[in-house]
Amino acid sequence: MSQSKRLSESCTSQKVDAETVFHVLKELQTVQPFPSKGRIAKNLGLSLPVLKSEIGKATGEAYSYVLSTIKIHREVAKFEQHGSAPNFQGGVLTLCTCKHQMRATRSAKDWQGGWVAGFTSSKIYAGRNWLFYLVKIDAAHEAHSDIWKAMAVNTRNAKAADTNFLGDIFRPKSPHPTGDARFTPGRYFAPTVHSHRQHRGDKGWQNDIHYGHADKYGHPSLLVGDPRNTFLWDEPMISFAANHCRNFFKWASLPELFAQLREAK
Repeated sequence: MSQSKRLSESCTSQKVDAETVFHVLKELQTVQPFPSKGRIAKNLGLSLPVLKSEIGKATGEAYSYVLSTIKIHREVAKFEQHGSAPNFQGGVLTLCTCKHQMRATRSAKDWQGGWVAGFTSSKIYAGRNWLFYLVKIDAAHEAHSDIWKAMAVNTRNAKAADTNFLGDIFRPKSPHPTGDARFTPGRYFAPTVHSHRQHRGDKGWQNDIHYGHADKYGHPSLLVGDPRNTFLWDEPMISFAANHCRNFFKWASLPELFAQLREAK
């Protein structure tokens, strides 16, 4: 079922008139736009030799995984991010609404200085896993109320899940939740229509606040990238040397990950 159809049905079930449905669908931003200015825009689409010359010897452990939300516009061979994570709006890349188990493998403190790489599915283009983003983690937070408080106003508003279909940070209610209340979905504004809340009864978004397997793995850290070390690719340029598993890999160092990268021919 198409996304538009699902959203139309959800609006119909809530007895919203047709004109309102039309405006809701028209205003939804279901594909994240790539940055056109700022530091991340300058790091867009670097070749593998240039990337290696800039950070090929950087320190820090690295994680890599496959994104299921990246599609490709085949006529122009350009990537499209249809998911909320990574979210690269507001001048900062964040990872707060996917790979919960991976993010839960380390404490927020231990994530700082590490690297995360996201590859496309091998099914979308030429049978290869293409590098979509690479980021050095500048900061990490335990809960959405923490990251909301730490973010600059313009940045967090660009990422707010209650006002952006692909937002990845949930806006806390007043009074600002602290302690265990930080992981209570009811202490945050529920998104009206979101990629993780396609209809009124959809509670998928709550898992982003209170991870269903937190008792086993812990609460996933919310990751914030360093814009100076955030790299995006909007087309197939660099691929993983073999087939990347659906789960995540952990690398002892960034150079170990780089050894598995190949430039498109």
